[in-house]
Amino acid sequence: MLKPVKMEKVRLLLPKSQLEEVIAALHDLGMVEIATAEYAGLGQGKPLEKYDAVAEQLIRIRAIKRALAGETPVKAQPQPMKIGEALEKARKLTLERELEALTTEKEKLRTRLALQTEQLRQIRLLERLGNIDFSKLRTKSLDYWIGRVNKKTGAEIEEEMRLQGATVLHAPINEQEELLLVMYRKGMLEEGWGKWNSHRIEVPAIVTVPAATSRKIEEEREEITHMLQEIAQRMGALAQQHYAAVVSIEKTLTLEADRAQIPFRFAASPRMIVIEGWIRVHEEDRLRKGLDGWNVDVQILPAGKELPPTDLENPENASPFQFITERFSLPNAREIDPTMIYFITLPLLYGMIVGDVGYGILSYFIAGWIMRKFRNSPTMYNVGNIWRISALPTVIFGILFDEWFGMGHLHLLETLAQWGLPVALHAPLYLPFVHRVHELTALIGLTVIIGLLHLGLGFLLGAINEWHHNKKHAIAKLAWIWVETMGTLAAGGLLLGMFSPEIGTAGAIGVIMGAVVLFLTEGIVGILELPGLAGNVLSYARIAAIGVVGVALAEIINEVFLPLPSQGLLALLFFPLFVVLHTVNAFIAMFESLIQGGRLNIIEFRSKFLTGGGKPFEPFSYSYTE
Repeated sequence: MLKPVKMEKVRLLLPKSQLEEVIAALHDLGMVEIATAEYAGLGQGKPLEKYDAVAEQLIRIRAIKRALAGETPVKAQPQPMKIGEALEKARKLTLERELEALTTEKEKLRTRLALQTEQLRQIRLLERLGNIDFSKLRTKSLDYWIGRVNKKTGAEIEEEMRLQGATVLHAPINEQEELLLVMYRKGMLEEGWGKWNSHRIEVPAIVTVPAATSRKIEEEREEITHMLQEIAQRMGALAQQHYAAVVSIEKTLTLEADRAQIPFRFAASPRMIVIEGWIRVHEEDRLRKGLDGWNVDVQILPAGKELPPTDLENPENASPFQFITERFSLPNAREIDPTMIYFITLPLLYGMIVGDVGYGILSYFIAGWIMRKFRNSPTMYNVGNIWRISALPTVIFGILFDEWFGMGHLHLLETLAQWGLPVALHAPLYLPFVHRVHELTALIGLTVIIGLLHLGLGFLLGAINEWHHNKKHAIAKLAWIWVETMGTLAAGGLLLGMFSPEIGTAGAIGVIMGAVVLFLTEGIVGILELPGLAGNVLSYARIAAIGVVGVALAEIINEVFLPLPSQGLLALLFFPLFVVLHTVNAFIAMFESLIQGGRLNIIEFRSKFLTGGGKPFEPFSYSYTE
């Protein structure tokens, strides 16, 4: 679990005559990641003869599927079929012309609807001027201008036009704007329109009397809508009739296309084929048995310096943490898999930050709701799962900090006792391990110690990673642990008074010795990174800072909105506010704790031992599940 699954390189030698059968067998086995094989004197493999026919039909079927899927929410589970049957059904399925005609007609009708919507917007504006027939306003001798202007501009235009003998009509649009219609004899005002043209409205050529034109367009829109409904019904009927078959054909053709083009990765001679790839170490025997019916020579090759693909194998409960590992730079096959470490450290840091029994309980239920709400979103589902797993350590730290919805357990029980519950105490059952508000210095010191341990673990894992590949780098990782420890003694003895000055001096000398080792193993870069180590350690103080903010907000909510019997009817108003505000504060604490806990794990901790850059293991396989 702390290392990716061990992989080994495999080479298959087979006669060219058995190529298609062996490809099908490898596809069915689903256990070999096919690599590109290159050998001097051998050429590149060529796709199987059926590839062109399969690819041609696959393109057609995918186009048909897209057209049908656009009109139906129905999902179909692909059913296995033989390639010959799939190709025959694909050739007989000649829906393209009908679907293309329906789609083209649908787009034309939608375009007409959009145009008519814009025309109606303008025509309904013209209706404000009354029953004017715009088709008769423009003749050999008469013309008109119509515009949407603010009332001040309209008054200026009206005054100027009336002085020149034009007829002016106007109608209000709103408090600031109005519609202005100017009717004049041609040639009379041609030079005077320049400054008003920016306000002009172009009247559609179809407009006669606006109200009558609107009714006509509405009738056409109803007819178009009816035609669109008929097209949708026809498309839906085609989908109901053919979609399930199309999905099955597409799946079969996709599988066959994968099989037909995979030989591009093979090396080939006129009679022999060479296939190379990677398999899990424990699956070698199954591969040999799966290919037992053909004349295939299975050889296990030394990997040498070539890096195998990465395949992670962790318990089901750790799946959300493996999701994090896979999303943030997958470890290469020779590195430690941090998933199970995240499974422990991330919930612990989360629990320390939230640190409230009540908020831990709320975390569990809020996380469950998120998982149900976003079941189809891998990111949100896994985030919710992490929150749910982290609820237990949150409750545990809440007990240690004695925080129950921002109250101590004695205060909580006293409040419940006021409501008549027989839970009163005369003294607390226990004292908090540390009070996060009143003992902030101790809390910060505790979080710094946690940071030292967490980073030290990271350096130790880094040394383990490097030991068999580069002992110089492994020694550097151990030197960082030494520097971290000696630096703590130096700071505690010489700056903070936690230890005697002699211990502090010894720690300072130890830091210098560690710096020398770092210079010898990592060069000047190691020396330059020394201040960054102090920053990494101090960044763990955010555990205390963010936690204290959450506690302070919870205490404010309790001080202002805690419902008590003495408040009378006001308690009925306070109760929902009390619940909602604590739920919101809990959610904020959950979000911040995930972000900051994730940052400490992924940035500060992981960088000490993980190079990343792993390539996921992708075996040549298939599934009929969508």
